[in-house]
Amino acid sequence: MEEYKRGAALSVWRTPEAIRTWTEAVIQVAQNRRDQQEAQLNARLDLLADAGALRSPDHMRSEGEGICAVKTNQGLRAYGWFTQVESRRAYVISHVILKRRDKLDPADLKKAKECRTAVEAELMRKKTEERQ
Repeated sequence: MEEYKRGAALSVWRTPEAIRTWTEAVIQVAQNRRDQQEAQLNARLDLLADAGALRSPDHMRSEGEGICAVKTNQGLRAYGWFTQVESRRAYVISHVILKRRDKLDPADLKKAKECRTAVEAELMRKKTEERQ
């Protein structure tokens, strides 16, 4: 995982899948809106890192089972969850998609939950190694 943003309230981390899908999702945005939409996603992640939350459901939405989506106006979604990484509050992005409708695709929820299980196991393993 890479630390993507560090703010006053938390850090935003991206999994390797998030890095890969970020590029794929941005390329799907209409070319005349691509830069603006990526900038908007970055701005919302900056705000999340600094404030610790995004209050507007137009910016961030709980998708259930602890999974959230940071959203842009034109459909980019960064799915992830809140946790602790390196003893600091964190939002970990599992994957990014371009989505036209608000309704959650069950496959996206499943993908994010599976990613969370793998990441949390790895974080626990590292924590155990540090104690030894």
